[in-house]
Amino acid sequence: MENLRLETVMAVSGARITARWELMREWLQRKNDQWDLGNALAQYKIVVLEEAKNKGAPVPTFENEPTIPPDSRMDINSRPGGSSF
Repeated sequence: MENLRLETVMAVSGARITARWELMREWLQRKNDQWDLGNALAQYKIVVLEEAKNKGAPVPTFENEPTIPPDSRMDINSRPGGSSF
């Protein structure tokens, strides 16, 4: 049982690393105009809740978390530091 738990943790960690690299690549290639921020936040919350349940940790509430409007007009193409390529 412990081995299965460790394998699950490794799989989740690997998926996180892969997802972060893919996001960075899309952002650097300026392919982020197709990002659905509201859906991404909802998926993130599902993953965090599931991880807490699997670890036996307290379940987060997301009470003070910012919300993304359904039709977000956020400028997601801006670069850190205000520079653009």
